[in-house]
Amino acid sequence: MNRIILIGNGFDLAHGMRTSYNDFIGYYWFKVISDIKLNEEESFENSEIKLTRLPKSIYFSSIIKFEELHKTLSTHGSELKFKNKFLEHINHKKQIQNWVDIENEYYLLLKESFKDENCTYKISQLNSDFTDVQKLLETYLKEVENHFKEKFDKSEIDKNLKKSIAYKIYSDFKLRDFTEASINKLAEIEYQKIKDDLKGIKTGNITIADLSEEKQALISPIGKNDPIESLRRRLLNDSITNHVNLQPAEILFLNFNYTFTERLYYTMSWYDLPRNINKNLEKNTIHIHGTTDSRDNNDVIFGFGDEIDEDYKSIENLNDNTYLENIKSIKYLETDNYKKLLEFLNSGDYQIFIFGHSCGNSDRTLLSTLFEHKNCVSIKPFYHKREHDDNYSEIVRNITRNFSNKAVLRDKAVNKEYCESLT
Repeated sequence: MNRIILIGNGFDLAHGMRTSYNDFIGYYWFKVISDIKLNEEESFENSEIKLTRLPKSIYFSSIIKFEELHKTLSTHGSELKFKNKFLEHINHKKQIQNWVDIENEYYLLLKESFKDENCTYKISQLNSDFTDVQKLLETYLKEVENHFKEKFDKSEIDKNLKKSIAYKIYSDFKLRDFTEASINKLAEIEYQKIKDDLKGIKTGNITIADLSEEKQALISPIGKNDPIESLRRRLLNDSITNHVNLQPAEILFLNFNYTFTERLYYTMSWYDLPRNINKNLEKNTIHIHGTTDSRDNNDVIFGFGDEIDEDYKSIENLNDNTYLENIKSIKYLETDNYKKLLEFLNSGDYQIFIFGHSCGNSDRTLLSTLFEHKNCVSIKPFYHKREHDDNYSEIVRNITRNFSNKAVLRDKAVNKEYCESLT
C-alpha cells in the first residue's frame, strides 16, 4: 500500500515561511513605500500603480503598510491609481487569506466578464493583470525560500518540528483510518498467509509449536469459526501490528506549492527516521503546480481548476480560448506531471495525508480525481491548531465538495478522533 503526502500552503507556513497572501501583499507595499521614500519627484509610478501630487518624503518616514500609505495620501490630497485592476481588487478584499482565495477571485471576475455584456473589465486585460500578479508572486517566493534555506534547521525548535513531521510522514498505517472494504481486503491477505497452517493444526498434521514465533502470534488468538473476522478485529485494535507489515511501500510528495520544502523530508538520513521504517521504501515528488526554478522546466501554474462548476461548461462552449488561458487542467498538459500522478494512483491502494492544503474549489478537478479514485482507501487531514480551535471542520467541509457520492466520502475521510495537528 502507498501513501500520498498532499502538501499545501499551510505546510510552508508551519515551517515559518512567510508565504501567505497577507505576507505577499504586505511585502509588496513595503517595497513600494521604500521606493517612494527614495523618490524626489511629485509623482511615482511602477508597473502596477501610479501616484500623483505626492507630499514631501518626510510624511512617509514612519509608514510601512498600505493602510498607512493610503491614509497619508488621502490626508494630503494625493491620488493613487491602480494600473493593475486585479491587484486593486485583491488588495481591497480583506477576507482573502491564501492563494486559493486569490484564484477564486480570478474565476469570479472571469465569470463576470463572461456573463455581463456591460462589464468593463475584459477577459484579455484580466488575464494580463493576473499574469503580472503571478510574476510578482514568483519573485517574492524566491526571496522567501532563499531566506528560509539560510535560517531553517539551525534551532532546536526547527529540529524538533522537522522530526515531528517526519515521524508522521513515515509512520505505520493505522487500519482504523481505512475504508471497510480495504480493511476486509487486508484481513483476507493476512488470512491467506496462515490458511494452510490453520488447516494443518485442525487436521493434526502440525501443532502450533511447529510454527515460527510470528505465525504463532498471529494464529494463537484466532477463533476457529471465523478466522478472517478475528484477524480483522485484531488489525483494527493494533494487537498484531508488530507481526503485520504496515509500512508504506511508496510515498509520493504531491506538492501544490511552488517551493521545495518537501525536500527537507525527501532527503532525510535513515538515522533521523523511525527505526521500523521500510529501508526499501520508494520516494517520489511531483510539483503539480510547477516551481519558481526555471531550470526544472516546470513553469508555475496559477489559475483555477474546477471543471465541475456549473458555469464552466458554458465558458468552454464560448469557443474563445482567452477564457481558458488560466484553467489548471489545461495547463497540466504542458508537462508529464499529471500523467505521472495517474500512474501512481493506478499502481495500487493508497492513503492520502493532507498537510496544509485547504482542499478548496480552485483545485477541485484534481482533488476529485485523487479522492474518488477506486484505489484511494483513506483521506486523513492533519489540521492546524489555533489558540481556541482548529480547522479540521473547514478542511472536511471542503473535502465534501470533491465527492459526488457522500457515502463514499464518509467511508474514506478519517474522523477527527483519529486525526491530529500537523505541528
